[in-house]
Amino acid sequence: MKMASRIAYQPTSASTWIISDGSVSADKEAVNLAKGLSLPWQIKRVQWRQGLQWLPIPFKKLIMDYHHVVNRKHTDRLPWFLTGDSLAAPYPSFVIGAGAKAIPGVLQVSRMSGKASFSSYIHFPALPFIHFDQVFLQRHEVVVQLAALGLMKDQKNYFRINSTLNSISPKSLQFAKIRALDNNLIPKSFFRNDTSSLSYPSPKPVDTIVAVLIGGPNEDCSHHTDRMVHRLARLVDVQNCRVMITFSQRTTDNTKQAIAKWQKEVQDDDKIFVYDPMTPSSQDSAASEQVAWSNVPGPKGLMGFMDERNPYEAMLALADKIVVTADSIAMTNDALATGKPVYILGGELARGKLKVFHRYHTDLNMTRAFRPGRIPILPPTSSIGRTEAIKNESEVNDTADPLSYPGDHPPWKNTLEGKGPEETKRLAERLVVLRECRLAGKRVPAHVADATC
Repeated sequence: MKMASRIAYQPTSASTWIISDGSVSADKEAVNLAKGLSLPWQIKRVQWRQGLQWLPIPFKKLIMDYHHVVNRKHTDRLPWFLTGDSLAAPYPSFVIGAGAKAIPGVLQVSRMSGKASFSSYIHFPALPFIHFDQVFLQRHEVVVQLAALGLMKDQKNYFRINSTLNSISPKSLQFAKIRALDNNLIPKSFFRNDTSSLSYPSPKPVDTIVAVLIGGPNEDCSHHTDRMVHRLARLVDVQNCRVMITFSQRTTDNTKQAIAKWQKEVQDDDKIFVYDPMTPSSQDSAASEQVAWSNVPGPKGLMGFMDERNPYEAMLALADKIVVTADSIAMTNDALATGKPVYILGGELARGKLKVFHRYHTDLNMTRAFRPGRIPILPPTSSIGRTEAIKNESEVNDTADPLSYPGDHPPWKNTLEGKGPEETKRLAERLVVLRECRLAGKRVPAHVADATC
């Protein structure tokens, strides 16, 4: 069998490519990292052809290797086993992989550029890390998945991160709140008098605003829709809370229908606000043309997650407390980044690495299980509030939490508040240093090589 010569080192342009498989949470992380590199970036959606999706990743890698052994001619066309956007030259300085199905696109760019494009992958790739220039893993991935490969000290080419790469900070939350108010993205009854804008209605001081982030079932976590709605109903019926609800890309139709039925029963728009990013709008078609991923089928309304009309971050800003379904790691980390109390809904259904993830944050008192009680919240400041209760010799316990298990709870301890932008910037600087050292043939500085997280 005659083999062609190896692909030569290709010149690159000062840009960044994001190889996406359409996963919203992965796209957000990759976009934030790309912005940290301060280079022009674009999203390219490339994945395996439909008939090959069921194969394990190692087998897919064998197909790629065999194809390139028998056909090493440089071409801008995608190989037969890939579908999606073009990966033609000039190649970028950096290529970032986001999502499990995006792995072949990252490997293809790295190979066709002659390793000139510095490749990085976010989360566990289920492949030896040597195929990437840098792999970023969260703690639960290191504990559960990386540990299965052997001693951690023997694993090279990875860097542990503390959270998902989000852009949430006090400044971004305040900006999102003002934008939501000015564009009527959220009913004005959910806003308090702490925004520098015109006068508008405000909820009563005793009302607690709760944001509920609902994901969808996956291999590590199932859903119990009836139980979920029953617990959420206590927020309004018992605890007298105002509730803002948003869905994820994986939220099932029966969950949305159950929430809609509950909302109809309450019949109070000042009590419940529901936003579905997957609902197509007149602006979705125009927005989707700005991103070159039309060659691969995707769900309608997908760009609604990345659009400025999505009040997701404004909900986080307005909420006093945040409830997240246990299936979503990304939304849990987003909630923790706000520094507000975070409650996990359905944590008892989590398995595998997801169970390790939630157990870690619960043990550190960063999250609590969502178990709303049957006793209303005692208003902290009102004529019938805490002062009156003390006069009536009622028992008042500051360590009790009506949204979680009965009994005392230790104080909240959140170490991730506003850390997302800082960590993203630090990781981007790390990628730049690693690439410059490789191009110059220099050793990586000790402070970069020895860094852990």
